[in-house]
Amino acid sequence: MPARRAALAVVAMVAAGCTGGNEEAPPPREFTELAGTVDLDAVAPGGVDVLGLEPTGDGALVLLGGTADPAVGYLATLTADGLGEVRRIDGVGTELLVADDGTALVVGPDRITTVPTDGDPTVTEVVLKELAAAALSPDGTRLYAATPGRLVGLDPRTGETTAETDLGEGLTVAELEAGPDGPVALMSDARAADLADVAVLGTWDEDLRQPGTVELAPDRPASIPSALRLADDGTAVVTLTAGSGDDPFRVVVVRDGEVTASHAVPGTDRIPADLAVSPDGRVAYLPVAGFEVESGVITLDLAGGEQLGTARLCEGQGTFGRVALSGDRLTVVGSCIGSEAASTTAFLVG
Repeated sequence: MPARRAALAVVAMVAAGCTGGNEEAPPPREFTELAGTVDLDAVAPGGVDVLGLEPTGDGALVLLGGTADPAVGYLATLTADGLGEVRRIDGVGTELLVADDGTALVVGPDRITTVPTDGDPTVTEVVLKELAAAALSPDGTRLYAATPGRLVGLDPRTGETTAETDLGEGLTVAELEAGPDGPVALMSDARAADLADVAVLGTWDEDLRQPGTVELAPDRPASIPSALRLADDGTAVVTLTAGSGDDPFRVVVVRDGEVTASHAVPGTDRIPADLAVSPDGRVAYLPVAGFEVESGVITLDLAGGEQLGTARLCEGQGTFGRVALSGDRLTVVGSCIGSEAASTTAFLVG
């Protein structure tokens, strides 16, 4: 998404400026320390449900729905100092996107709520029944939305449909991102009634033409998609479950329409619900949890599959969801499971 690329591209530019053209790139950033936590349940009476998390230039934005009143939402700023400004959003949607200038778009089945950094939110009516996922183009001029059987392009300012296409029989979108050439979708493909579903990556140009698909675990008869992120150059990194045999939880890298790497996720007995990817696509940051491992986030080398670093987030068991990378800080949303009641927490990792 564009805010993720904008926030991270700064790091890549600075790193490139510090080395000569013939010098090796600096080592990738490893996250090893828990810098702080934020109790997100304190935002609303009765607690909250996390609907979205996106990086910004100085932290992250998190979209929260009130557990007691799901129609009421909250857009909260997370910085190095903890919880910042909290803004209430009525009729909250299900997808959070952030433009390069910091403007937040909250997309739901019947509206786009635009929340500028200063000023009041505005609402644009749209019809997106059963919205599965949404993404914003790098220049912020096109909103892509996946609904059952369809992929739609919209003008985010007016809500007008600018392009649309059928996904194809049996294809269901799990995650959607917008790359430099157009939207990229992580999908489940039910190719035939007598075959198991498989995870595939779909790509289109910005006008939703020239479709292409890549099967992500062709060595297994079945696979289940989980999470998708893009590097600055459009390289896709996904997590998935590949059957029930040895090492079922994988990180798969797709570049120029081909799978270039597939690695087992170390240190977990469950699939990571989300991940973050460095701007240059060299490493991924994955939250891991399980009954026999430390609950935290690992830095994974995407070329060789080696684990480079670990940051412990919970003393005991934990469960983790969304992840956002902004410069030298990683934000992970989840809960620690212990003797006390679990609370929805933002873990700030450095």
